[in-house]
Amino acid sequence: MSDKVGSNNKVIGLVSGNGVGKTTLSECLLFNSKATESLGKVEEKNTVSDFSPMEEGKGFSISSSIMHYKWKDFNINLIDSPGYSDFAGQSQSTLKVSDSVIMIVDAKSGVQAPTEIILEMLAENPKPMFVVLNKMDLENIDFFKAVDGIKSTKGLNLVPITIPVDSGENFSQVIDILQNKAYQYKDGTPTGTVTDIDAGVKDQIGTYHGALVESIVETNDELLDKYLEGEKIDNSILSNVFKKAVVSGEVVPVFAISAAKNFGIDLLMDYINSLLPSSLDIPPIKAKTLGKEEETDIEPSSDSTALAYVFKTMADPYIGKLSIFRIFSGTFKAGESYRISSEDKPFKFGNLFKLQGKKQIEISEATCGDIIAVSKLMKISNDDTISSIDKPLIMDKVEYLQPTLPRAIIPKNKGDEEKIGNGISKLIEEDQTLRQELDIEVHQNIIWGMGDLHLNITRDQLKEKYDVEVDMIKPDVAYKETIKKEAKTEYKYKKQSGGRGQYGHVFIELKPRKRGEGFEFTDSIFGGSIPKGYIPGVEKGIREALDKGILAKNPVVDIGVNLYDGSFHNVDSSEMAFKIAASMAFKKGMEIASPVILEPIMELDIIIPEKYMGDIIGDINSKRGKIISMTPIENKKQLIKASAPQSEAFNYAVDLTSLTQGRGRFSQKLLKYEELPYNLTEKLIEERKTQEE
Repeated sequence: MSDKVGSNNKVIGLVSGNGVGKTTLSECLLFNSKATESLGKVEEKNTVSDFSPMEEGKGFSISSSIMHYKWKDFNINLIDSPGYSDFAGQSQSTLKVSDSVIMIVDAKSGVQAPTEIILEMLAENPKPMFVVLNKMDLENIDFFKAVDGIKSTKGLNLVPITIPVDSGENFSQVIDILQNKAYQYKDGTPTGTVTDIDAGVKDQIGTYHGALVESIVETNDELLDKYLEGEKIDNSILSNVFKKAVVSGEVVPVFAISAAKNFGIDLLMDYINSLLPSSLDIPPIKAKTLGKEEETDIEPSSDSTALAYVFKTMADPYIGKLSIFRIFSGTFKAGESYRISSEDKPFKFGNLFKLQGKKQIEISEATCGDIIAVSKLMKISNDDTISSIDKPLIMDKVEYLQPTLPRAIIPKNKGDEEKIGNGISKLIEEDQTLRQELDIEVHQNIIWGMGDLHLNITRDQLKEKYDVEVDMIKPDVAYKETIKKEAKTEYKYKKQSGGRGQYGHVFIELKPRKRGEGFEFTDSIFGGSIPKGYIPGVEKGIREALDKGILAKNPVVDIGVNLYDGSFHNVDSSEMAFKIAASMAFKKGMEIASPVILEPIMELDIIIPEKYMGDIIGDINSKRGKIISMTPIENKKQLIKASAPQSEAFNYAVDLTSLTQGRGRFSQKLLKYEELPYNLTEKLIEERKTQEE
């Protein structure tokens, strides 16, 4: 092994769906390597990676966590990402900074929807990968059937390396096909004992061994020729070629384990060392010089220019802010200054920490393949690039999945608005898939998340971290009002109450305009029936009246108003009098111009596996929606373009998840406004009346 600094550092992302045992596996890795003294268990709420009170309470990971261990000569940095698809943004940032991934699959239930999302991300940005089939200690598991199922549906070139002898309660022996050795495990002992391969399966294992060697030599022409000529291939040559094939993604090794029993994991740890790339084995990192367009390749090396990427922020009201970054190149030292891509000036990194879950270990320097944190630097954000002052660089940022579920935030206590605003902005710093907007049209503070679970956790975090309680409700729809026919009307505003009176008199004409054309005011006053100085007052009065229509107090749009006549009084007329007269005339005119309510119609782009087509089409139709087009795309998926009223689309993230078992994705944008059906108009008017009362 090379003794270059960084050549024995590895950065590995643990990824998968929920409940498959990532956290349990990471506890085994830490315990087996003596990084921890006891084996943490999720049910006992004492794991290194699920350390927040909320994670302990809920029994599942909410946020990715950073751990490290040393096994033989290698330093392994692990990022354990949460499994629920509502937290897929965390998997995206994990994949950005990992050199390889270990995908854990429940051998009984197979690949879950969140794992499929990760596989799609990996298809766009491939990484060397291990697949670990966990829960071999459950009954009725067919290891090879599970492997074939993943192979056929996901198109991965899976090659089993360790296989179980039995499953269920008899699972205690694993055969390493590459070494042709069997390992026997017993409870409480993490290391397997080498034992003879049972005579009954010896021939079969020989066949597996031959197939594995074949799949390795097929990746190297020179070796393949030797193999076909019957030459014996040296083990060290074979393992070098095997590593290259794994690093290039040509083969994906598969391992059989039980994380709950800690069986088969010592072998997995050995293969992590021998097959997965180190931080110096990865291709050069693409970066741009800050402020310029040309791209440059940075070779990973401890003595090269400094380059790191911030992929996680922990904002804690008590310990302050921790910015966590992965070093791709160079050596970082405590007390030195570095450039941050989002800021114009350098910043001094006072102290650096290595993380073991929530534990912070202060260090003086770190290099390629290290994951470290800097504290209390308020100007660093997620997805910033950190580099040296003399060579400021920027890496491409993660393009996070867009949140699709909106909820209006209602404070439980009056006067908490500022606390809510501060709390949410801190949570958004940590989580790039949360979005907040102030919807001026409906006067609501809207938060967007990836799903119900994501927003419920956000609500709980506001209470736990920032002591503020909120309700989250479906947002109000931004209805509008308009007219369908032309109308002429007049209004005389006359007030006499001693002294100077008020007098304004207008004749106006209302005309419907095309959708999206907005409001237009004209005046065709002839012969000075209203002096020029009062006409701005007329326009102001009408513009103010547009704020609240006459049906359900919604803004009025797509209407033209022409002021064509009127009269005035030499003493009593004023701009204010004409403003009031115009406002009253407008309301009167709307009543006789066939007023209607318009509702926003959203355009939905929905990506689903083909088998859910019927369900999705039926559901869109039930939402007063229309199918615009259907296009087959890769991996037996369909892109459905549809339209649906906003009132029906607010909850679509939840509906789509339940209709497709979490395998559907969609995005939405405003398409147009359309007339609200009569029965729903009546209902809305009644609701508004009740609210007013």
